[in-house]
Amino acid sequence: MNENEKKYAKISLEDIVSQNSIPGIQNFIISEEKMYVKNSSVNFQNSFFDLKYPHVCEGIGFAICTKGKARVRINLREYQLESSSIIALLPNYIIQILEQDENLEIEFLFFSFDFVSDIKMITEVEFIEKVQRATYLRIDEETALDLLEFHAFIVRQYKKTNYDEAIMKNLLVALMNKVLLIHHESGKGEKMESLTHKEEIFQRFLGLLFRCYKKERTIKFYAGELFLTPSHLTKVIKEASRKSVSQWIDEMVIMSAKAMLKSSDMTVSQISEDLNFSNPSFFGTYFKKRTGYTPLQYKES
Repeated sequence: MNENEKKYAKISLEDIVSQNSIPGIQNFIISEEKMYVKNSSVNFQNSFFDLKYPHVCEGIGFAICTKGKARVRINLREYQLESSSIIALLPNYIIQILEQDENLEIEFLFFSFDFVSDIKMITEVEFIEKVQRATYLRIDEETALDLLEFHAFIVRQYKKTNYDEAIMKNLLVALMNKVLLIHHESGKGEKMESLTHKEEIFQRFLGLLFRCYKKERTIKFYAGELFLTPSHLTKVIKEASRKSVSQWIDEMVIMSAKAMLKSSDMTVSQISEDLNFSNPSFFGTYFKKRTGYTPLQYKES
């Protein structure tokens, strides 16, 4: 297997929960104290992530660096993580720690897309695009302390025995909006060098995919929108992410389907129509081939 054919490891909330007894809801994880990152590795709830290798994020994550420094790569872009800086991750983002010092500390929230997908704002294209633009942000110490206080408040709610899912969802949305407002008021994130041609194509493809995955699932469409031949787009995306265009499309469609199956009252037929499948039977075949479950089995699991 050559380098471009290797699969990325995954940061999966489902895997963490399946290995541990974690209080609260099973599609939401929060650091209850500062996390120490050693040699690019994170050990959380006995789940070990060696981030010196690329990992695909399978949920939505926010991390605040409280101490130390690290050079990280997110979707091909490099960022200098240091005290009072924030990173925001969306599903399918690729993250890797390239180097760090020995006293790196972070606090974080990590939750599944399913958990908040019934909140209309979260699934709107404009919101997703705003989060994309706020992948990295440096803030002042006062703003960082404000966010950490908010984080601590969420921890307290999370640890309550009478845990309220609706309250937790709205707290997460409030936190996301707070980060986006900080980004908007700052006028910019971290200044970086210009994108390479490959990086630019990859970023444009991801943005287009977030906007169009419900209606378009062909390589030809995405290549045409990006003014590229299908073969060139295929080559660039594979080199940039080690995943094919088809894999990216399938993962977006399946993520959305899972969210609607778990977090809405829509029928399988309605979800099939919303995702632009020709009929529920074809949607069922597509879903089972990629998950091992029929849509109804997944909904009831």
